Amino acid sequence: MGGGDDRRLPLIPLPDIVHFPRTELRLHVLEPRYQLLLHEVEELDEGSRQVGVVLLKPGLPRDTQGRPEILPGGTVARVMDLEDLPDGHTNVILHGEFRFELEREIAGGPYREAVVKPVQEPWLNERDAGIVAVRTAILELLQSLSVELKEGFPLSAGEIEEIEHSAFEELVNRIAAELDVPPLRKFQLLVESLPERGLSMLSILRSRQQVVDLLRPFRRLAFGSRLN
Repeated sequence: MGGGDDRRLPLIPLPDIVHFPRTELRLHVLEPRYQLLLHEVEELDEGSRQVGVVLLKPGLPRDTQGRPEILPGGTVARVMDLEDLPDGHTNVILHGEFRFELEREIAGGPYREAVVKPVQEPWLNERDAGIVAVRTAILELLQSLSVELKEGFPLSAGEIEEIEHSAFEELVNRIAAELDVPPLRKFQLLVESLPERGLSMLSILRSRQQVVDLLRPFRRLAFGSRLN
């Protein structure tokens, strides 16, 4: 264990998923070593049932131990529900709690472990004019894109309604988790501070809306041609 707030955590490395705090992640686990990890964590007291969810580096380069390399940050997640299936696989629900920076990996165990340093988000005044403006703009863009793209947009009208009154961190992180951007871009969002992440999400949604606005006349023409 390192000094200060550093802590030792078992790691779940994923090839294409970035887990964000204040969001739920459902995984279907096939590998026996990660099933072992989860069952061992489940046996701990409730306050200790934590794992670190990390993203594998694109291209899967290998470290000196021969393991796929991981990116240097992730999310501490609490194991909420574990279900063993008849086919020998395991379903798990994880709840993201906070971000961390990777200090160093620990070799020699049956699964990957690391010493990590927790990263706390800065305190935000939800009534601050800047936060209110970003929240309002994000929600307006979400609603507009949901109407325009329908099933082509990853958040439905019902899901948008569900999160519109949530705390700013949950709002931003839910959108970041659901939006269809590449995993490496999601990792870049994860390592940003919450205010930066909120502005990045606003920028991404504005770019999507600009593309939709540019393509709208052509979409109407295509729809009209099907009626002729």
